[in-house]
Amino acid sequence: MNKWKIVVSSVTGNTKKIADAMAEAVGTKAIDLKDASPETDGADIVAVGFWLWRGGPDPKTAEFLSRLHDTNVVLFATHAADAKSEHAVTALARAAYNVGPNCNIIATFSCQGQVSEAVLARRAKLPKDDPHTKSTGWITSKGHPNKEDIANAAEFAKKADHKLELLKKFMEKNKS
Repeated sequence: MNKWKIVVSSVTGNTKKIADAMAEAVGTKAIDLKDASPETDGADIVAVGFWLWRGGPDPKTAEFLSRLHDTNVVLFATHAADAKSEHAVTALARAAYNVGPNCNIIATFSCQGQVSEAVLARRAKLPKDDPHTKSTGWITSKGHPNKEDIANAAEFAKKADHKLELLKKFMEKNKS
């Protein structure tokens, strides 16, 4: 198994739950973004988890991602949208855009996370023609991440770890 460094930015605790599940699966602990450096600390994989802000990673995570370099990266996020929605996919792509030089993105994971009561209250006051009122993700997000989401995150981390092992073997076999 590879050595992992898991860094997480979480406001409501949703992303932290996913980070902790992944960390347990790969034998490490999640580090809060405010306590993390962009150095790999000897890790083979640096996993960075975040919540969405305006369709991408929150500003502190975006800045952290830009300081990563020369490492294997896993990106993961929680949000109100369905995990396979265009919004979720685009958010991970925007996070990838922020990653620093010579990084190799190994895998991405997306998970619905329960919306806070404060956000729900603000949404209730939006005009009926606001695009956010047409989205149902903020309603269906209740109870997420759930047990299945947590199990999926743990399984994802194991698969990402295996993927890097296969990549290392391939690169070794095909050295010039």
